[in-house]
Amino acid sequence: MKILIVAATETEVKPLIENLKQKPLKDTDTKSFVFGNLNIDILVSGIGMVAKAYATGRQLQKEQYDLALNVGIAGSFKDEIPVGETVNVVREQFPEMGAEEGESFIPVASMGFREFNEFPYRNGILVNDTDFRQFGLDHLKKAVGITSNTVHGNAATISKIVTDYNPDVETMGGGGFLFACLKEHLPCAEIRAISNKVEVRDRSRWKVQEAVAQLTGTLLKTFDIINTFDHS
Repeated sequence: MKILIVAATETEVKPLIENLKQKPLKDTDTKSFVFGNLNIDILVSGIGMVAKAYATGRQLQKEQYDLALNVGIAGSFKDEIPVGETVNVVREQFPEMGAEEGESFIPVASMGFREFNEFPYRNGILVNDTDFRQFGLDHLKKAVGITSNTVHGNAATISKIVTDYNPDVETMGGGGFLFACLKEHLPCAEIRAISNKVEVRDRSRWKVQEAVAQLTGTLLKTFDIINTFDHS
């Protein structure tokens, strides 16, 4: 099986790389590895939804994959998804996409643009229908995400986001990855380890190293599961 892993930063995948066997470099965009029967390409996209969508789409035009994984850290809105937990984000929304009308905000799905009610969208929402069981991912808790250009750290805006979208987690790039994979009809998953609560910003409370360690363990466990499957 051939897997593409996309991460925003090298920090999020460095411990994983240390557990993989590297193959000779084939280009400047990805590094290639093996883990058992798996061939794994790792792509560092850069931060943000634009960089993530471009890098993922470009790579999918160059290579064929059986599965793509967007991996990294995330912030959690919910006490039920605590710092240190790893989740599979299966729905993504873009809360900033729309129009202001005086004091009101109109989500893009409500503005009459047909494309946001057609594949890969469902009423403005990206939904991942991948059969996670065949890729050893069904053990992960499923989560609803928002992709935002701004990491939320203001009580008023956090409250509005929760009221309007009720998300579990937020990232800066997940929706861009999911859009690219859905358009290419490629099985995919967004695996995120929680590094912080979405709250009034206090970087000293973030547990980035712990989250990356948890993420690495989850990915290695998943690879072990996939290696037991017969994908011939």
